[in-house]
Amino acid sequence: MSGFPIVVPVATISPENPSEAIRTILAIIVEHAGGDFVGIQDALPEYGLPAYVLFNHPRHRSTLAVRLDKNFGTDAILRRLAECDQRFAGNG
Repeated sequence: MSGFPIVVPVATISPENPSEAIRTILAIIVEHAGGDFVGIQDALPEYGLPAYVLFNHPRHRSTLAVRLDKNFGTDAILRRLAECDQRFAGNG
């Protein structure tokens, strides 16, 4: 996989700061799929709404979201990036 920088933020993955570790892992997954990690959109627990991982399309700079559930992963991110490409191409 040429073109990917070999920089792993290991210092931010630690049991002392689990929320930052989760953020770092999600960022690595998003960037591995080709997106630019933005953050996590989380609803208040009393509303029972799901969390979403937000990322930017590297070419169109559109902010996209994928639900953070059991189907989250590089395949889901690649699908969202492809959907965005189709819409910009006028095929969606």
